[in-house]
Amino acid sequence: MPSDHPWLDSLRETSAALQTVLGAVLEAESHFAPPASPVQRLHQITNSPEWAWLQPLYRLIADIDHALAYANDLPESESAAIGAHARELLSGGSVPAEQEFLSHYRALLQTDPAVAMAHAAALRALQALPPEATNQSERLHARHQWNERRRFLRTGQRGQLTS
Repeated sequence: MPSDHPWLDSLRETSAALQTVLGAVLEAESHFAPPASPVQRLHQITNSPEWAWLQPLYRLIADIDHALAYANDLPESESAAIGAHARELLSGGSVPAEQEFLSHYRALLQTDPAVAMAHAAALRALQALPPEATNQSERLHARHQWNERRRFLRTGQRGQLTS
């Protein structure tokens, strides 16, 4: 049975692809990090300054998953904005706060085949998402709505956003 909102299925696939990227990055980085148990590594990744560069990627994955879990009204335009955000994060052009991620990530892309393959798969998944509006005002509005939804979901608010 076809979905009324096919972009939500594409977002699920995008989240899975980004999780694969994160897994490949963590595996590649584990060769340079001291041995740690999975619990210790999770604590390091989420709390240690040495791993802070990964925050944009795992926060984006968490934001997408939260949106899919709690936002039954996620419009196609926001799905397009999510795709644009993810493409910018993985390929450049992102905000200055994400430049540290991009710097580390590009180095891994060039040196680790598993990261490069996961990256290519993520870009393919992102192609299935709807394109952003060509009208700049509509595009900026959708990005604003996505950022507001992320903020509300991070603070635990589950209310619907208004356009």
